[in-house]
Amino acid sequence: MSTQSKIKNRMEQAVVKSYFKSWYKRWWGKALVFVGIMILLALVYFSLFLVNDLRHIMQGDIFNNGNWVTYEIYQSNQQDVSSVLTEDDPYLGTDEPIVYIVAYESFGCPFCKDNQADVKALLDRFGPVIRFVFKDFPTEGLHADVFDAHLAAGCAQDQDQFWEYHDILFTNQGDFSKGQLKNYAAAIGLNQSEFDQCLDDEVHSQEIRQDYAQGVNLGVVGTPSYVINGQLVPGAIPIALWEEIIGFIIKQ
Repeated sequence: MSTQSKIKNRMEQAVVKSYFKSWYKRWWGKALVFVGIMILLALVYFSLFLVNDLRHIMQGDIFNNGNWVTYEIYQSNQQDVSSVLTEDDPYLGTDEPIVYIVAYESFGCPFCKDNQADVKALLDRFGPVIRFVFKDFPTEGLHADVFDAHLAAGCAQDQDQFWEYHDILFTNQGDFSKGQLKNYAAAIGLNQSEFDQCLDDEVHSQEIRQDYAQGVNLGVVGTPSYVINGQLVPGAIPIALWEEIIGFIIKQ
């Protein structure tokens, strides 16, 4: 075969090879390989979740509000707060919490007022896994008319508007004359006659005294103070510290 024929033959073979690339070298082949890898990774990912769930089930753990907790921790959480909670305590958050937070607050306390933004941030972030319960701890002797403010909040709760009234009291901290407390009730649309009668009769006086005595028994000496799954934490808590506390409890 002449040199020219060999060159021609080689060129024809090169053209043929260019038309017959391996499938995995073509764009659709590469796409299939990519999709296959993604499916494999997804299977591995969900298999790990399945194995983890099976492990928790075999250990007898409880899936509570998106998190696995041991049965002992779940029971402990229920028992720790059962002695301090009553059915009429106002609360925010979930009905089936992992973390119970019992807040002893005074409407006259400036530290409680300043901490409200952090409490709201806490509820925005962890609302699905916590129950935030309010307890009365009026700082009588330090802040004028504060006991009346707590009485008024109880009367607002009777009309299912405790938290709206709670916010008004902190916004208007220090202005707790009975006339103003009744004006606050009108501002949020409460039944005025029922509210006024409730406040004048001091209907919730005993309940407030019980909350206060209960707090003292738990070791509360100032406001705000928080009982978190049975553990007393005194003082205002910034949101960064709340995140650490809740994260630590959930990971246990």
